Amino acid sequence: MDKEKLARTIKGEIAQAIGEEVIVSVRDSIAELRGRSSSLQNAVDAGHIAAGSEQVRQVVNEIDYPGKMPVVLPPKISDELTGKEFDVVIIGGGVIGLAIARELSRFDLKIALIERHHDLGMDQTAHCNAMIHPALLTERGTLKWEMNYKGNAMWDEVASRLDVDFKRIGTLVVAENPDEELFLPGVVDLARIQNDPEPKVLDREGLDRIEPGLAPNIKKGVLVWNTGVIGVFELIIAYAENAWANGVKLFLDTSATGVHVEGGSIKAVETTRGRVKTRILVNAAGLYSDKIAELAGDRFFTIHPRKGETIIFDKSYQPVQTVLATFSMVGERSAYSKGGGLIPTVDGNLQFGPTAEDVCDREDVSTTSVARETLFNRFAPALERVKPHYTRPDRGTIITHFAGCRAATYKEDFIIEPSKKVKGLVHVAGIQSPGLAAAPAVAERAKEIIVENWHPADNVKFEPRRRRSKHYSELDQRERIELIRSNPLYGHIVCRCEHVSEGEIVKALHGDIAAQSIDAIKRRTRSGSGRCQGGFCMPRVLEIISRESNISKQLVTKNGGKSFILNGKVKQVRE
Repeated sequence: MDKEKLARTIKGEIAQAIGEEVIVSVRDSIAELRGRSSSLQNAVDAGHIAAGSEQVRQVVNEIDYPGKMPVVLPPKISDELTGKEFDVVIIGGGVIGLAIARELSRFDLKIALIERHHDLGMDQTAHCNAMIHPALLTERGTLKWEMNYKGNAMWDEVASRLDVDFKRIGTLVVAENPDEELFLPGVVDLARIQNDPEPKVLDREGLDRIEPGLAPNIKKGVLVWNTGVIGVFELIIAYAENAWANGVKLFLDTSATGVHVEGGSIKAVETTRGRVKTRILVNAAGLYSDKIAELAGDRFFTIHPRKGETIIFDKSYQPVQTVLATFSMVGERSAYSKGGGLIPTVDGNLQFGPTAEDVCDREDVSTTSVARETLFNRFAPALERVKPHYTRPDRGTIITHFAGCRAATYKEDFIIEPSKKVKGLVHVAGIQSPGLAAAPAVAERAKEIIVENWHPADNVKFEPRRRRSKHYSELDQRERIELIRSNPLYGHIVCRCEHVSEGEIVKALHGDIAAQSIDAIKRRTRSGSGRCQGGFCMPRVLEIISRESNISKQLVTKNGGKSFILNGKVKQVRE
């Protein structure tokens, strides 16, 4: 089909589906949509309809709609990076960008990673549910599926080398009646088709060993044993520390605002801190990866943000040992979401979620009472049903509620490829769920592209391992006594909920990847992650940051930017 006919066909399908006319053009198998729609949902639906054509490689969706948020580039703040030169610049300090940085540090390359926030992993990575998904529910044949099943199998080695807490707790799919038992072999067959390791079919005795306390009517189930959970905040710092130790330079509070291309090749990146020369640019900018592609003159896809909200319960409430699923939960998944579930964290908290909702703002991390009630009313009855003798879910044990946006393309697939227009530009974009599970494989694929095209020499000093210091809460009594003797600050407990000591907080403030805010301390030490959510420890953490950083308490932020905790004194004290 020629491009004019294809454009007319897509235009007709969109008009029939949403009842609105949009302008459609096709170039180089890229569908471009323009015009105005009456709603965000109609604009998103139009993008998906265009992407549904097998002849369309990607979709650029410029349809306007009420509430659409323009992307505004931040102003320049300094020239401190001007003149610096690197072989590789990576844009984006989430788990994908950091995993790529660590992989590329295996080679004799000068590498820089720039991140727009004051800390690492603050967009998609910090707002995910920290689950290492099996490939079971990912569409076979997609790049997302390939990276999912390959990446999942890599996590045992990656977590071991980076010394990050990782557990394969499994997904347990239970049958609640004899009719549902007939579907269990289908779960096994699906796993085989998806290249996942073969699940384990369990009778009641096997179920009791894996997930004690199930309802008497549950006689059989299937354990998809390769599902995992990981300490995602620890993972971010681990990747960064290992990359740093192998020579990667990290620049925080640094946004890309332009890309210089000469003769069809990457030459430099313009940032808010000056122009950085480079010959290879890795676009791992997540929610803004389409804008980086546009700045480089290679706009061929559009990111549309999809928000997910999750609720987390106190550690005192631990009703499940696995990611527990019923056939009714599986049946409720949407076209572009795996549907969420009952998910324990590696630290022992239960999660309900996430939701999936298309939104206008790429940085929309707002939470709503509607989503909270939707999650509770969906998953609490299922939990009560399959664990009737356990304490019932109680809204009073919910300790926090968070949200984050996923960077979805309209093809709903990953993009990992060298640019077809600009030499030196490598796109790693559209990495949404199961992006965390896929991260090691995504990084390996990006590395392969760079090795194939630029043939870098090996870094003979590459160190693949990173060792972390144990948290105070993990130490036995003898270890605690020895640590306190060496540094009395470890004897001062700042966070009672998570047993975090002052020594740990001070260490986080002076580490190679130093914390600069209260939430950055939370991500590194878990201070403020417990039942009171910082109600007790936040003032003390604020004082420690002020003291150790030698800044006024009024300049300490919750999470960077202008998120100041204090505005001024409410009472002048006479001396």
